Amino acid sequence: MTVERTTHWRPTDSEVEPDPVQPGEAEDAWAEAAREILTAVAGTYHRLIDRTDLAAQVQEASGVRSSKNPHYWLGRVLAQVAAVNRLHDEPPLTALVVHRLTGAVGDDYDEVLRLAGTDPITDEVAREKHAAEARMDCYRWAGASMPANGGHPALSPRLDQRIVRDRKRARDEAQPTVCPHCFMAIPPTGVCDNCG
Repeated sequence: MTVERTTHWRPTDSEVEPDPVQPGEAEDAWAEAAREILTAVAGTYHRLIDRTDLAAQVQEASGVRSSKNPHYWLGRVLAQVAAVNRLHDEPPLTALVVHRLTGAVGDDYDEVLRLAGTDPITDEVAREKHAAEARMDCYRWAGASMPANGGHPALSPRLDQRIVRDRKRARDEAQPTVCPHCFMAIPPTGVCDNCG
C-alpha cells in the first residue's frame, strides 16, 4: 500500500486530517484570490507586491495551503490572472508582481505579452519599462489617487537601484579616452583640457 502525500489542502477543525485539494482546484482558488489582492494593490499609485508576499496572501485568502514552494505554482496562477484580465479587457494586474531580490517582473510577464499577441521582450530593461507602463494602466483602472501631473511609469525601486549601480560600475570600470598628444585623460566633454 502506498501512502500519497498531500501537497495541497484546506485546514480543517481536526488537527489530524486536512482536507486534500487537487492541484488544479488549488490554482483556481489561488488565481481568484490573487486577482482580488492585485486589484487592491493597484488601488495605490506605484504600489507593488513581491512574489513571496503574494503567494502567502493567496494561500491565506483562499484557505488552500501547499507544501510546494511557490516557485513551482505561482507562475501558473499569474498566467490565469493574466488570462482573466485579458478576457475582461482589464489591464494586466500581474505587472504589479515583482521578484523580491531583483525587483523585476521577470519571465512571468511574457504571458501578458503572449496574450496581447506580442513577442516576448528579451531585453530585461525594455520588458520592465513595458511592465511599468502596464502598471500605470492598472493604477488608473483601479482608481488610485494619482499625482496632479497624472503620474509617471516607474521601475520598481529595487530594480532602479540595481540599474543605477550597474551603470555607475560600468562607468567606473571603463577605460578613459586618452589624448594622443599629451597622454592625459580626456574629460566627458571630449576636448582635452591641456591641448584644447
